[in-house]
Amino acid sequence: MEHRPDHLRCVFNVKKRSWKGGVQVGIDVALEYLEQVRREIGFSSWIGHQLQNSSQEERNEAMHRADELFIQSVCTCALNLALHAGIEQQNQVVAVATFVTELQRIIHEQPEQVTDPIRLELDLRETSGI
Repeated sequence: MEHRPDHLRCVFNVKKRSWKGGVQVGIDVALEYLEQVRREIGFSSWIGHQLQNSSQEERNEAMHRADELFIQSVCTCALNLALHAGIEQQNQVVAVATFVTELQRIIHEQPEQVTDPIRLELDLRETSGI
């Protein structure tokens, strides 16, 4: 799959127990889709609320890191879907678009699958709902 400037790619080293060795799996995601997910989850207001008691410097640093973690988290959800679908043991690139229906279900029914890894990595408090 050709890399496009309007897409980002996360690359994961993956090894399943049933495989003899590991492979690299790239997850290709459109910037437009990431923005859609941000809006649907309410990510900006969620992270803003999480960081409201931080200093401006801490907030700026955490916001930048949270943006990176958000992309990784969406890609991780897509990777998990690809693994459950039974990807082959070979280096490959998987488009998020392949699993958009399943991802939308996760985003609407279990948005914490995207936000919890971010909250844990940034050591933020747990809140009820997004």
